[in-house]
Amino acid sequence: MFDLFRSRDKAVRITLTVLLGLVGLSMVTYLIPTTGQSSGTTGDTTVVASIGREDLTLQQVTRVVQNATRSRQLPAELLAIYVPQIVQQMITDRAMAYEANRLGIRVSSDEAENAILDQLPAEIVKGGKVDAATLNAVLQQQGVTMADLKVDTTRQLMINRLREIVAEGVVISPREVADAFHRKSDRVRIDYALLQPAKYQAEAEPADAEITAYYDSHKASFQTPEKRSLGIILLDPIKIVASLKLPTEADLRKLYATNLDSFRTPERVDARHILIKSDASNDAAMKAKAEGLLKQIQAGGDFAKIATDNSQDTGSATKGGELGWIVKGQTVPEFEKAAFSLQPGQTSGLVKTTYGYHIIQVEKHEQAHLASFDEVKPQLLSEYLKQAQAAEMQNLADKAIAELHKDPLHPEKAAEAVGAMLIRVDNYQAGEPIPGIGVSKEISEAVAPLRKGEMTAGPVVLTGEKVAIASVTDFQPARQATLDEVKADVRNKASQEKLQDILNKKAAELLAKAQAAGGDLAKAAKEMGIEVKTSMDVNRSGAIEGVGSASSLPDAFTKPVGTLFGPVTVTGGRVVAKVVAQVPADLSELPAQSAAIRDELRQQKSRDRSTMFEDGLKKRLEGQGKLKIHQDAITRLVQTYSTRG
Repeated sequence: MFDLFRSRDKAVRITLTVLLGLVGLSMVTYLIPTTGQSSGTTGDTTVVASIGREDLTLQQVTRVVQNATRSRQLPAELLAIYVPQIVQQMITDRAMAYEANRLGIRVSSDEAENAILDQLPAEIVKGGKVDAATLNAVLQQQGVTMADLKVDTTRQLMINRLREIVAEGVVISPREVADAFHRKSDRVRIDYALLQPAKYQAEAEPADAEITAYYDSHKASFQTPEKRSLGIILLDPIKIVASLKLPTEADLRKLYATNLDSFRTPERVDARHILIKSDASNDAAMKAKAEGLLKQIQAGGDFAKIATDNSQDTGSATKGGELGWIVKGQTVPEFEKAAFSLQPGQTSGLVKTTYGYHIIQVEKHEQAHLASFDEVKPQLLSEYLKQAQAAEMQNLADKAIAELHKDPLHPEKAAEAVGAMLIRVDNYQAGEPIPGIGVSKEISEAVAPLRKGEMTAGPVVLTGEKVAIASVTDFQPARQATLDEVKADVRNKASQEKLQDILNKKAAELLAKAQAAGGDLAKAAKEMGIEVKTSMDVNRSGAIEGVGSASSLPDAFTKPVGTLFGPVTVTGGRVVAKVVAQVPADLSELPAQSAAIRDELRQQKSRDRSTMFEDGLKKRLEGQGKLKIHQDAITRLVQTYSTRG
């Protein structure tokens, strides 16, 4: 593996952003090896995009998404939003790598290994070298191999070098720095009149003729959605359990005998520990620190408090070092050997592992044993009833489906045959609450394709493990809504449109009056019964009462003092304003801020240039037939995440 003391090229140290899930390396749970755990990565080799001779597959995309959600970088409930962006970024990266290779940019094996080495957490390093077994275990959890990691790292290094070339020559002039300084620091003061919608709401109430006219000109936007009348047979597991016959002791003993392995408890210890991490560079100092903590404990110190204050295992330190029950094979060998040699109440000496120095205290130590029938009898009863309940639920669901198939327009017959509750819902629309069930996405999706006389393909599982079987007893297709049906909605929309028109006209009238009065905004506003306020001195990021950010009034910063401007649409209504004063930035502060402003401008220019280059590159490669994006595969992938949560 890699030699820790190999000379490293600082220029190739990178953050491995392409492997979103690899951040888990720095959060390795050293007590629970990940080897053998399934990553859950799909094996779907459907091609999402082809770049040159390289294919990007659904398997590769899914691996990145799963690793990102596993490490909590992305919230699972928002994956439908993030996944398309992830796919596009992966396509962009491969297009950039293709171009870098075409331009002759190369990365050696040593450079890739050094870049990987720089990202590894200390706990994967052992004796000055990378612990291959631990690293491979972590990679296995992420669903990648060492070869995958080197390929992805090499690609990222090539992309970084190409981006550096693209960004070369970005120059920020003193004028640009000064302009940015002024944009940030110049302040203004304005007089302003805010015309608020509430003042004109009554005036905006539409007459019947206006309502009719609005409906006639917007008919296409007023549709009555399709509706279904449903008969829903609801099977409730709680009611089914109540009707079940209790098992005899013989029944429970039979269940016990057939599930003995479930009641075997391996030897285990309930332990807590303190970890002081170390590596080759600080081992002696960290050992001395751990020895000091051990002496405190041996002198009667509070183990939990010492662990909370000093342990570097962030997962257990906040719990006083508590790890809970540990069985053999679950921890690294040195830790396991020490923990299982202790009796309740005993504390170990220093235990050295690849992660550093541990102090272990065992609170309970149980030998392997088989729980007796009497000990697990309550559990057996619960399991028996659970199995019986599941069997009865399946039996009743099968029977209800069979009966409903005979006459789907009369679901009450099927409900009576199985002794279940029947819920009738007339003119149901997707998203509406159902009596006794509430809003049910599951039922809504199950009945969406159904027409009169059709029923759900099978039982629909609901919250609380309830099961529903539904049939459609009537169906009304979507149609153009009549004015009477949607009059309230039409009235509201017509009122809003009229209100916006009134605001625009009133604001324009105010501006005209102020201009006619020689720029006297206060006089014009008073004639119209509108209040005029004066702002504080604000910069572009400052806030103006009722208006919001001063950046929404750009003319205030560019027009001369005394200028009237507007109307400007803001969240609170319409603004007509007058520039009262402009306070230039204090140029004596410019030298101190110049470097930071220049860096910010350079970074922004570099990002903009890189984005333009990437977009242009993809268009060129597509035009040359060297980049082919399979949108249908991307759409299917996104849909799988849209239906979750």
